[in-house]
Amino acid sequence: MSAEHDAQLHMIGESAADFAARHRGVAHEGAAAWKSIAGLGWFGIAVPESHGGLALGAPAVAVVAEPAGHTLMRAPIGMGMAAAQVLAGAQGGDDVLAALLAGDACIALAPATAVTGGTLLATLVSDGDAAAQWLVSVGEGAGFSARLLRVGEPGVVRDDRAAVDGSRLADLRIDHAAWADAPRLLSGADGEATWRRGVQLGWLSDAAYLCGLMDAALKLALDHLRLRRQFGVPIGSFQALQHRAVACHVDVTATRALVHEAARAFGTPRQAWAAAAAVHRAGEAALRVTLEVVQFHGAIGFADEHDAGRYLRRAMTLGARHTADALAVLQGGVAGG
Repeated sequence: MSAEHDAQLHMIGESAADFAARHRGVAHEGAAAWKSIAGLGWFGIAVPESHGGLALGAPAVAVVAEPAGHTLMRAPIGMGMAAAQVLAGAQGGDDVLAALLAGDACIALAPATAVTGGTLLATLVSDGDAAAQWLVSVGEGAGFSARLLRVGEPGVVRDDRAAVDGSRLADLRIDHAAWADAPRLLSGADGEATWRRGVQLGWLSDAAYLCGLMDAALKLALDHLRLRRQFGVPIGSFQALQHRAVACHVDVTATRALVHEAARAFGTPRQAWAAAAAVHRAGEAALRVTLEVVQFHGAIGFADEHDAGRYLRRAMTLGARHTADALAVLQGGVAGG
């Protein structure tokens, strides 16, 4: 990686941190936040210039996703990045991609999970409530297919449910006629490879987001350990708490190193395994760190209104997103997604 590229990533990171600080938390969800993020070029950050993207690659994805996690931004940037990556390699997806990059469309990626009585189901899709259009995949290899569906059209019904952090999980029910009429954007082994690249980019984005989340949570805890006094001294002077804080610091630092190594592995034969390792490690580490942060704060850490609990609940939701798929890759199963 050249010094010029490193400098470019540094500038992007500073810009992302500034934006995330001004659009933190749930207050900046919705269409306005989506449009603002699109204006920064985040959704097309790894998309080739020939398709309207910035062509900065996976390392830039990690650089912008981490500050978003640091401030608990709730706009589904990982979903947007993954969808843009897939659409850039799709047949007939140029108009949809252009709308996504402009912030005029929000698109969810979802593998079909079941067929019941002729109805195709895609279930428990994180942030699916934000998407008016869904790219849904079925099959594998030569039998792989992904089609674009619009929520609310005849035979396409979405049901939402609450996740523990207040975000929404969505289920999509598609009847046979709606599926048959939907435009097919990906097919066959090449289409499946395109799909998996996008999914793995989403894994990387979520892993970087979790790094930012647990780093912010730990800083919150360290401030509390410095200020909270017991027996006339700061509780941060207690050796047992120092050891636990150091373990959290190691978790954050090691996970961040793995995430950036995974970003550099994109485009190589290690891509699927590296992305799976990054998101699996980040999910487990974020849960460990945020649980400790709640414990460091004592009773107040369990209050719904306290930031310690918000970090924990967000870690619980994001950490559960990709567990099964990532484990399948790490255990030598599918190639991702």
